[in-house]
Amino acid sequence: MKKESIFTPTFIINTLISFLFYIVFYVLTSSIGTYALQQLHQSTVVSLSLSSVFVIGALIGRVWTGINITKLGMKKLLYIGGLIFLILTLGYYVTTNIPLLFIIRIIQGAGFGIGATASGTIAGHVVPASRRGEGIGYYALSVTLAAAVGPALSIMIYSSFGFGSLLGLALILLVLTFVMIFFVRVKEFSAEERATALAHQPKGIERYIEKSALPISIIAFLAGFIDSAILTGMGSFSTDLNIPLAGSLFFTMYAIFIFLSRPFTGRLFDTKGDNWIFNPTFVFFAVAMLLVGIAGFFNSGTGFVVLLIAGGAFGLGYGGVAPFGQAVAIRDSSKDRIGVATSTFFGFLDLGVGGGPIVLGAIIPMLGKGMLGFRNLYLYSAPAVIVVWIIYYLIHGKYQKMSTKV
Repeated sequence: MKKESIFTPTFIINTLISFLFYIVFYVLTSSIGTYALQQLHQSTVVSLSLSSVFVIGALIGRVWTGINITKLGMKKLLYIGGLIFLILTLGYYVTTNIPLLFIIRIIQGAGFGIGATASGTIAGHVVPASRRGEGIGYYALSVTLAAAVGPALSIMIYSSFGFGSLLGLALILLVLTFVMIFFVRVKEFSAEERATALAHQPKGIERYIEKSALPISIIAFLAGFIDSAILTGMGSFSTDLNIPLAGSLFFTMYAIFIFLSRPFTGRLFDTKGDNWIFNPTFVFFAVAMLLVGIAGFFNSGTGFVVLLIAGGAFGLGYGGVAPFGQAVAIRDSSKDRIGVATSTFFGFLDLGVGGGPIVLGAIIPMLGKGMLGFRNLYLYSAPAVIVVWIIYYLIHGKYQKMSTKV
């Protein structure tokens, strides 16, 4: 039997749109704090908060998109999200007022959340159901590549040409997405399907959150919370160890191992089932966190190698949470609730990644000063991953049957 194709023109274009959205997100977010510190002479707290408020806006945008995507349509919301993202990027040019800058970041985050959720929902619709894990896995590589390229590109352009050049690049990329959206072809709900779906739309909190997606979304929240320790602390930790290059290469190894493993893990998810992916994921995730902590005990040469190995393990571990978690979320929901399931899953993930730094920032000083605090945090994070694995089994894993499909 011939396999249904994943790489249709719409799938490819939509994946590129997702890549551009996330590149702009990383390009601006990676340097906004430095810009606020150096150019606007703001405190560290204000500078870091300018990064965090974007996540709040994205969460609002995701929730709004989830409940309106059936009524407004996926492609229309892709345009709306891109337009908000574009217009608010222009807003940076006309303000150095900090309260207004916070507002711009929140609304821009909402535009990003709308566009990213619409794109993710389109991916869920155009990927063949029989190859959903594999297809969503390939789609998620757009985020992985953006995470690997975006911060480095941001730092390079900002240090050489300034924040204005970053804004110019962001605007060019967002205009390009508008051109690309025109070529997206996705089957929207018919008027009858839309009317039926809206008539049976749940009331109360279930209107905003897809119940069937909650178990895997809770796991994403907890995993994202632990991941935030890496995102916010790796730069400082590797610098304190006198191996800042290893901190950058950690994320390069992360991306490389995701790329190398994705063709196999995607097929494994579709043919063998959830646990065949998530059980090894938690093992590698825990090993990665342990190795990062252990790197703090060695000299710079050995620590450098240990961090690189940890980056590879992190890619094989945490790198599988988002794509396969999304695949589970939309698989377990009805067709008319795929948008809500997508926003539920990524909303919880954003909460973990965005809220983690706030909580961890209060915890780290209790664990030790400077490098010692981060080292202990990473060492404690390894058993925390095991706890998340146990929770995964209790609320999701034990209900999954091991498939024997080939």
